[in-house]
Amino acid sequence: MAKNVGKFTPLFIAIAAAMAVSSVSAESASGAAAQGVAQSAPAQSGTDGQADQQTTAAPKDKAVDQANATQLGTVLVTATKRSESLEKVPMAISAVTDQDIDRQHLQNFADYAASAPGLVAMGPPGQTVLSVRGIASGSEQSVATVGTYIDETPFGSSSAYAGGAMLTPNIDPHDLQRVEVLRGPQGTLYGAGALGGVIRFITTPPDATSAFGRVEVGASDVSGGGTGFDVHGMLNVPLIADKLAFRASASTTTTPGFIDDAAQGTKNINETQSHDGNFSLLWTPTDKTSLQLSALVQNFSFANPNDITVDPVTLKPLYGDLQTRTANFGGDAFVEKYRQYNATFKTDFGWAKLTSNTAYTTLDAKINTDVTSIAAAQGWYGLLGMDLGAGTPGTPPSGTFGILEFQPTTQTKFTQEFRLASSEDQAVSWLGGLFFTHEIGNVDQIIPSTDYYTGQLINSGLGPNPIEGTHQPSSYIGYAAYGSATWHINDQWAIEGGLRWAHDKQTYQEWLYGTPVLGLTAAPNLQVDGHSADSSTTYSFSPQFHINDHNMLYARVASGFLPGGPNVKVVNTPNVPATYSPTDLTNYEVGLKSTLLDNTLQLDLAAYHIDWTKITLTTYANGYTFLVGGGQAKSNGFEASAAYIPVRGLKLSLNAAYNKSELTKDAPFPNNGMKGDPLPYAPEFAGAVNGDYDFALGGGWHGYVGGSYQYVGARSTDFAFSFPIAGVPGFAPLPASPRIPGYGTVSLRTGVSKGAVNIDLYVKNLTNKRGILTGSSWQNYVPVAGTLNPVTGNVEASDAIITPRTIGVSVSTTF
Repeated sequence: MAKNVGKFTPLFIAIAAAMAVSSVSAESASGAAAQGVAQSAPAQSGTDGQADQQTTAAPKDKAVDQANATQLGTVLVTATKRSESLEKVPMAISAVTDQDIDRQHLQNFADYAASAPGLVAMGPPGQTVLSVRGIASGSEQSVATVGTYIDETPFGSSSAYAGGAMLTPNIDPHDLQRVEVLRGPQGTLYGAGALGGVIRFITTPPDATSAFGRVEVGASDVSGGGTGFDVHGMLNVPLIADKLAFRASASTTTTPGFIDDAAQGTKNINETQSHDGNFSLLWTPTDKTSLQLSALVQNFSFANPNDITVDPVTLKPLYGDLQTRTANFGGDAFVEKYRQYNATFKTDFGWAKLTSNTAYTTLDAKINTDVTSIAAAQGWYGLLGMDLGAGTPGTPPSGTFGILEFQPTTQTKFTQEFRLASSEDQAVSWLGGLFFTHEIGNVDQIIPSTDYYTGQLINSGLGPNPIEGTHQPSSYIGYAAYGSATWHINDQWAIEGGLRWAHDKQTYQEWLYGTPVLGLTAAPNLQVDGHSADSSTTYSFSPQFHINDHNMLYARVASGFLPGGPNVKVVNTPNVPATYSPTDLTNYEVGLKSTLLDNTLQLDLAAYHIDWTKITLTTYANGYTFLVGGGQAKSNGFEASAAYIPVRGLKLSLNAAYNKSELTKDAPFPNNGMKGDPLPYAPEFAGAVNGDYDFALGGGWHGYVGGSYQYVGARSTDFAFSFPIAGVPGFAPLPASPRIPGYGTVSLRTGVSKGAVNIDLYVKNLTNKRGILTGSSWQNYVPVAGTLNPVTGNVEASDAIITPRTIGVSVSTTF
């Protein structure tokens, strides 16, 4: 019994904190409400992602507004680099608001996907590969097909050699205004990397009109796992009234683990730690000029991914529920440190508005992976002098070898964008800009032999450590000019067109070293000194018909582009191309946006067809992978989202997406993707429904209850390689990629508030489903979804699963 009490201690602490803050803050908060603290005013028309920077008045009691709501509010987005109503933008956009984030306790890309039809998140936080409308080549694709931005600044690498697709932001959402998901290619305004779409995190700028702050504490418990705790704080301080303000937010979060290691005997090995800070200074010397300086800091880590070990055929756990078997890494599996420094200057000339955004970012990541089974598949393990089954369940034998891959990755990136935009109140409104980026990256791949159970480095039959290693410095320089114009023909008709020309230059070197047993030398040898250059032209064209002020039909044709790049060298394979080719995509879309029933119902519908050519794929020869531009695909689909307030205080919403994306040409051998095969991790159907009801309780208290249901359909996994590999006999070529089943989850939430104090309780994954997010992370290196683990003697697969049932509480107060 004492053990259970200790497990729930963070929950008890949070509830006790609620009692404390309510007695301190309720009286002052109700007094502020009585004095008429105003709700944030609607953002004024602007020209970029900071357009609403001066409209963030001190927070008020939002529960009162939500309980009295009889109409849907206007959501402003800056996706087109102008501030405008979501319902007026002629493209498919979803906006996850700060209220959505707070109410539904959204934390990462997997959570945001439930609010954005067509968005799929693959992999753990910090290493999430994204796809929109099925546009992805797999869970370990080399270059991102979805661009991610924090305000005006792109996140991550534009190349294949500095974690471009694998490293994604995981910033604290508690001080965000919204998350915008732009579906379909955004090459005109956002350039390379926006092939399938763009996700933008819009932070909250400082407010020079008043001082205020917010504190929140929370705790959570996972069924079969551990407990977590989080603390978030925000402070806004005017330094010069109406001219200069400072805003700071900081948080620390422990997300509970729920995976146990059957080999190590350790519990909750996938716990995550995140420490975040966002600091911003806004100076508005005149009503037409502003300068915002900001710094965003994040340290994020997890000890192990959320993978369990399963039978590759039945997908049933091999070692028990929520169990895995993995070599000891001797430390965390993933550590990421991200820094973003930003300066945004704006001024209004009257005839046009100028925006300058300057950013410098650094990214330092360490990725550790167990590759014991892969080494065995390539014949390495026999050289270690080990017998299969040496580590079968029981007392761990000493001296059991594991093979790890350590991959430290660094990146520095400088970006500069100048943008000039006309006002909207003229017959032809226009926008034009210049963009420049320069990034330097480096990836080291170090493969040592270790003690499987302790993680200690030990020499093996392959010789001294490291067995093999590479040093891979790279650089990327890109510049572009773009423009768009909208001709407002009359009150009903408008035509938008955009064009972007871009050029990039890349360099890549590969230095190889390792044990003489594998024919390598201890001193690094230069294997590749590669260079590439690409130019691209992308476009958009969108006629719009405004039926009236509340209903709009639109069509859109838009293109996207990903650059090619230098290729790696494959030992004893002379026909590997020196570069891989760029990839191109064209999207054809029609849509309807409507506001109906006296602004109580909003409806967005979109249908699309996408042609994708020269897909960048990972291929395989002689134990090494490299990149090729090959294969073609198409994607057809339909998306719908709706929001409805049928009665006072009750809000219902729906998101649904149907997608059929498939190859229209065989993938190049030895990839087993054949014409007609679905693209990886693209569910044919996915959707979510949400409902929240706000009501008054009396005595100044308000309450709400809500719930959500999310469904993700069955998906095909990564393309495998269909040919035998030395050391793994008897595997026939696969006819298609393995599939993982769909799943549905239910979440419930409730809360009460009085003045500035809020107390929330929630349950995620109420029915405790074991939904599979991704299949074996190594299946694209071997001809089957599972690999032979030489330690256990079993053929195993490693599948990432959703978090089991989670119960949580949060308490917050504003002041």
